[in-house]
Amino acid sequence: MPRLLFRPGRLPDVRELEQKGDTDRLISLLSHRDFDLQTQAAAALERTRGDLVIGKLINALDTPDRKMRIGIVEILSNLHDPRAVPGLLTLLSRDESNEVRWASAIALGEIGDPAARDGLVTALSEPDKYVRYGAALSLEKNGWTPPNPEGRVYFLAAAQRWADIPGPDMVPVGPLLHHLSDADPAIRANVVKILGELHDPAARAACDLVLRDITSTVRKEALRAFPKCNIPLMHLPRGISKRRRQRSAFAAMVLNFFCIGLGYNYLGMWWGFLVFQVNVTAILTMSLFVPSYVAYLTSWAISTPFALHTYTYVKGMPDL
Repeated sequence: MPRLLFRPGRLPDVRELEQKGDTDRLISLLSHRDFDLQTQAAAALERTRGDLVIGKLINALDTPDRKMRIGIVEILSNLHDPRAVPGLLTLLSRDESNEVRWASAIALGEIGDPAARDGLVTALSEPDKYVRYGAALSLEKNGWTPPNPEGRVYFLAAAQRWADIPGPDMVPVGPLLHHLSDADPAIRANVVKILGELHDPAARAACDLVLRDITSTVRKEALRAFPKCNIPLMHLPRGISKRRRQRSAFAAMVLNFFCIGLGYNYLGMWWGFLVFQVNVTAILTMSLFVPSYVAYLTSWAISTPFALHTYTYVKGMPDL
């Protein structure tokens, strides 16, 4: 694995390193803080090519540096060398970074080796939507067609082509149910809409489940799909009553009272943590001149109206 050989100060001369054939140094520059230097190093490695360079790039795929892994994957993609396929498949299935997995899926499509097909098909059911999308694009680029209805649904869902799923053939419910646990509420909402159109008895449990989804858009789609799932309408109030609020008003209030700003951060407002930092700094500064308990009491007096505002704000949010 290439060591980080560069030092702060004068930027390395990429052209000189290329002329010397210093492949290790060029690979190490793929993680440099200067993006232009990364790009220059990548271009130099692509120009150098050769079995030695490709071998070193493949061996360096296990580097702990995420930026370097992404840089190497991009270079291997442009070199179109089938020898990189096993290493890229390993990244696609095991790497902790979704960016690296996504880049690996795209690179395998660019290389176009049939040996990558099974790994890309498996990635169609990957948890991350971007990795699934990259796998779908790569399979389509290389002429792959789903061999069965289940594979077709996984492929179309990964490609975000929801309108094509309720086709003329029978649509299996299993792949759709698989996507109900996706982190993206837009994907869950699309799945619910299609389940409602299928009129499949197997979709009933799913329609009931999504009524309690944490996101209002998904619950609204479930309300529309509910009658299409052939579930008695009298069951609707009971299903809605089981829904979960997206955030707890009491938790937000307590957080904003004792640590003003964290309550807003808990509600998804990014600036809440900045308010919290300002408050902590103010408390520490006051403690230099007055007893600590005075500083805290002052902070809590200021935070009280904000805590009450947080509580009423969350209570006023619609459940659907």
